[in-house]
Amino acid sequence: MINPNFSKLVFGRAIGNAGDSIYMIAMNWFILKLTDSALWIGIMNAAIVLPGILLFLFGSTIDKHSKRRLLVAVEFSQLVVVVLLIVALLAHVKLAGVYVILVFIAALFGSLAYPIQDALVPLIVKKDELVQAQEYMSIAYKGTDYVFNALSGFLIGLLSVLGILIADAVTFVVTVLTFNRIKVHEPHHQPAETSEPYFQQVLVGFKIISKNRLLGLLTFSSAVLNFFFGGLNTYVVLFGRHFGGSIYYGILESMSAVGTLVGMTLLYRSLKRLSVRVAYLIGNLGCTIFMFLTVVTFNQFWAFAVVYLGSFIFLGLTQVYETPMIQASVAADQLGKVMTSFYTLVSITLPLGSIAFAYLADRFDLRLFLFLFGVFDAVVFLLFALSRSFRRVDDLQL
Repeated sequence: MINPNFSKLVFGRAIGNAGDSIYMIAMNWFILKLTDSALWIGIMNAAIVLPGILLFLFGSTIDKHSKRRLLVAVEFSQLVVVVLLIVALLAHVKLAGVYVILVFIAALFGSLAYPIQDALVPLIVKKDELVQAQEYMSIAYKGTDYVFNALSGFLIGLLSVLGILIADAVTFVVTVLTFNRIKVHEPHHQPAETSEPYFQQVLVGFKIISKNRLLGLLTFSSAVLNFFFGGLNTYVVLFGRHFGGSIYYGILESMSAVGTLVGMTLLYRSLKRLSVRVAYLIGNLGCTIFMFLTVVTFNQFWAFAVVYLGSFIFLGLTQVYETPMIQASVAADQLGKVMTSFYTLVSITLPLGSIAFAYLADRFDLRLFLFLFGVFDAVVFLLFALSRSFRRVDDLQL
C-alpha cells in the first residue's frame, strides 16, 4: 500500500462499502415483505439513487472544510440512521414511508463519501501515485460491492434483516474509528466571505468542467456510458431469458463483476509501463471491439459470456484512470465542487437510460442495443484519440 494513512482510507472504505451493499439489498427485501408491492421497491430504489443527483449542492462545503472530518461525519451520520432503522424494526413500525425516508438520508450521506474521498486522496498521496491509489480505491469500492451483493441473499436468510442492520452498524463503527485515525495536513483557512448567491457557488463545478476540454470530454463520455449502463441493467436480465433462464443471468452478472476487477488490477498492472494516454486508449478500443463481438456471438452463450467478460475487463482499465485525471487537472480548493458536479451529471443519466431502454425493450432486437453500445464506444475512442487536450494528458505526470 502507498502509505499508512492511505491504507486506513482503503480499509475503512472497504468495510463501509461492505455494510452499504448488504443493508441496501436487505432493506429492498424488507420493503417487499412489508408491502408486497413492486411500486414500493421502485420507490426505495429511487431513494437510493436520487442522492447522487443532489451532490453538486455540497461541493462548496467540501472545499471549505476538513475532508477527514467531513468523511468521519458522513460515516457517523450513516451509523445514526442505521441505528434508527434498527429501532424502527424493533418497534414494529409498519409505515413503508418511514423506512424510505431513512434510507434516502443514509444514501445521501453514503453518496457524499465518494467526492469527499476523491478530494482527500491528493492530500495523502503524491501526484504520480494517484493512478495507483485509484486502483486500490476501485477495489475497495467495487470489489466489496460485488462480493457482498453476491452474498447478500445468503446473509439475509442467515441473519434476518434485523441481524443485517446490526452487523451493518458494526461496520460503520469500524469505518468511523478507522477514518478518525487518518493523519493528514490540510491547509487551515477560514471560509472566505463571498457576495455570490449560494446558487452561483454550487454551479462553479459545472463551469469548471464546461471550460476545461479534458474534464468536459471525461464527463460527457462517463454520462453517456452510464445512460447505456442504465439500459444494460434491464437488458442483461433479457439476455439471461434469451439464453434460457436466471442461471445465465447470474453468470453474466458475475462476468461483468469479475471482468471489471480484472481490468482494474491485472490488466492495469500489465500496462503500467505505458503512458496514461496509450493505456486509456487501449481500454476504450478494447471495449469497442468486444462490444461489437457480443453482437456476433449472441446465439452462442459461452462465446457471448467470454466476450462480455472481455468488454468489462477493458472497461475496468479505463475506470482506473478517470478519477486521477480529474484530480490532477483541478486545484485542490476546487476539487470538491468539481467532483460533486461530475457525480451529479453522471448519476442523472443512469435512471434515464433504465427508463428509456426499458420502454424500447419490446420494440427492437436485443442485438441492436449491443450494436448501439459498440457504436458509442467507438465514438468515445475516436473522441479521445483525436482530442488535443487528451494528447497532453501525460503532462499531468500521473
